[in-house]
Amino acid sequence: MPRKPDPTLRPAIVRKVAHHLQETKVEDVSVRSLGRVLGTSAYPIVYHFGTRDALIDAVVDHVSAATTRVVLDPGADVAALADHLVAVFGGLDDPERLLSARLTFELGAVETLDGRTRERAVHRIQVGMLAAWCRAHGYGAAAERAAQNAVLAARGVQWGVIVDADHVDADRALRQVAKELAAGASLQPV
Repeated sequence: MPRKPDPTLRPAIVRKVAHHLQETKVEDVSVRSLGRVLGTSAYPIVYHFGTRDALIDAVVDHVSAATTRVVLDPGADVAALADHLVAVFGGLDDPERLLSARLTFELGAVETLDGRTRERAVHRIQVGMLAAWCRAHGYGAAAERAAQNAVLAARGVQWGVIVDADHVDADRALRQVAKELAAGASLQPV
């Protein structure tokens, strides 16, 4: 009779690999190397995830869970817009949030080469939320472009923290992005 899988093992593997990835490039990770990090063979990884890519996807889901659930009400005021941008793109003093941002760039840069669309889909969701906000605040036909520019600016803030954390105050810069987006809608700044 086969043993039942331990339901706590999969989340424990994800947490340990997420911690490992805080100081390791994705390209340097293999099923075998992760087995060594876990102090075991590659078998538990293959058993619970199937492939290295499936495990990396589980790690991305884990570290980005807090930001993927954040929704912006199109009728929200400027302060709520700023809070939204900080909640989704900021908080990078938290190691898991910083890892999430870094993985967005690492994985997003190559995903079209292997036919994946995860990061593009997440990007389009964020653009869509900001475009709805822009439409609700008078942008009209320019809503999509303004939203795209705001998301790209927010991603630029994240990149700035990744490459030069000592000189970028992400949350402040994201509030400035909200202020500039609101200025285009003739709203009171944050």
